[in-house]
Amino acid sequence: MRKDKLIKGILEIIKTKSGIDFRYDHFRQSEAVPPPFIVYRRVAPDTFSADGITFSKGQNVDIELYAEDEDQMAEIMEQIEELLDQNGIYYRLAADTVYIQSEDFYETLYEV
Repeated sequence: MRKDKLIKGILEIIKTKSGIDFRYDHFRQSEAVPPPFIVYRRVAPDTFSADGITFSKGQNVDIELYAEDEDQMAEIMEQIEELLDQNGIYYRLAADTVYIQSEDFYETLYEV
């Protein structure tokens, strides 16, 4: 199964359990929702090659989580990480959680 499809399934579980909406790449302006929300997208694959031949290529997916406060962020991060762990999906936090002052919410980025 493609990784982006697997991630979408995990996000659907989170939406069912917690009501947190998500979209691929972005929300259209007409679909905008207040935080918390999640955006995910495929990103450039990691490839391994030698002698001019690609031996393997992995699909990478970024998961961006947006929340109103630190407690809400921590709770949702725990849900995401638990589901990724249960499905044997390697992930890493790409950076510390940051506060986006112009939007008045927090962002966390996972690389999967």
